[in-house]
Amino acid sequence: MKKKLAMLLCAGMVMGLLAGCGGGNGKGETPGNESAGAETGKDAASGGDEASAGSESEDSGEAVKLTFWKSPHSDREDEIWASMIAEFNKENPNIQVEFLNVAWDSVVEKETAAFAAGTGPDISFQTEQFPLYAKNGYILSLEDYADEAKRAGYPASALEYCSYDGQLMGIPFVALNSVMFYNKDMFAEAGITEVPTTWEEMEEVAKKLTLDKDGDGQTDQWGMMFEMDDYWQPLTYIIQAGADQWNENLTNIGFNNEQGIEGLTFFDKLYNQDKVVLPLEKYSSRDEERAYFYNGQVAMFPQQIHYTNIIKEASDINLGAFAIPAGPAADEAHAKWNFANIGMLAISSQTQHPDAAWKFVEFITRPEIEKTYLSEVGFFSPQLATNDLMYEGDEIMAVAAEGIASLQVSPASDYANAMMQNLKILYENVARGEKSPADAISGMYDAMKAISGE
Repeated sequence: MKKKLAMLLCAGMVMGLLAGCGGGNGKGETPGNESAGAETGKDAASGGDEASAGSESEDSGEAVKLTFWKSPHSDREDEIWASMIAEFNKENPNIQVEFLNVAWDSVVEKETAAFAAGTGPDISFQTEQFPLYAKNGYILSLEDYADEAKRAGYPASALEYCSYDGQLMGIPFVALNSVMFYNKDMFAEAGITEVPTTWEEMEEVAKKLTLDKDGDGQTDQWGMMFEMDDYWQPLTYIIQAGADQWNENLTNIGFNNEQGIEGLTFFDKLYNQDKVVLPLEKYSSRDEERAYFYNGQVAMFPQQIHYTNIIKEASDINLGAFAIPAGPAADEAHAKWNFANIGMLAISSQTQHPDAAWKFVEFITRPEIEKTYLSEVGFFSPQLATNDLMYEGDEIMAVAAEGIASLQVSPASDYANAMMQNLKILYENVARGEKSPADAISGMYDAMKAISGE
């Protein structure tokens, strides 16, 4: 596997992220935040006056107030965290944690503005965009907090993913990958007895499941769909063809090449030649689109594993899952790639109470505690001990667990937000037939270059 993909090889993860996408501009930065962030980071790294003041305040017996920001992975996000925070408060009555549920499409913008103003959350959930905060000194290094005993429960590559410039910047909290959800009854009605394992097999199955059921000359059942605001699933084909997500410097795309065009061409073929994918003009919102799958009008739906609970709560279809079919890349790691991620809990370098914040992070990441959230939402943990406590006998999670055992996580980059926003443009340009795969990729490359300068 090339440098652009970090391999998280967790052979012990037999059973049970994130991720989401923020808003803001290309890099998620606001003018003037670099000098302010660098100064704050220096104070935090040297254990300056703010950290000392935080410890003294906690020791004085006064109630310490902390803010915790996280974007939702469940409709019950607030309820789940209220319960976990209440349990934390039993052990730590002098620490009060306020939870704020921040929408994915605005989290980068809000966090960037808050950090730049010196009012960032004490604790936050971070995904692939965290380097843009780390490089500006907004996140506290945990080198002096996470001892060897704490680190021992995680694969080295999970800790490496959560590090910046050699410093551990967060504790891994969630691990996720993607599967192909499918309607078992629709497969059975079409006489399909084996799930597809390759692009070619998936294409043939999708054709069999795309039908004009009422004979009016219009398709009313489709083989598959891609969620309209998902940035990652179309990337699967690009990487499975042998390309990479990032260039060497993590500043621009790594698929402005023949392999990238080959992968996006397959995506284009499914939409515009085979016409086996639910067309974008059929819906105008995520809820409208999902209804096609819930109502049995779409047979296959590639998505992150935590969608299991979302689908089950919204429908009564006979739901199954299988591994994302492999592509034509020569090496297995590329050929079997699917979107995966790690989410972490980070502490702000601006906090007045770093010791109290660490107590919260340490409490939440105890295996017996974090399983409360992960099992409710449908995630796995990067912490091996936690997965042994969850999902026993769950058929769908067993499919995901096989992928978790060899999780491939693309490196985090401070250009991740720009990547996500431009992937959506690329996806829609091709799906709507507005650009050829080659032109769409070239356009994304130029857009990213205008942002990063590389």
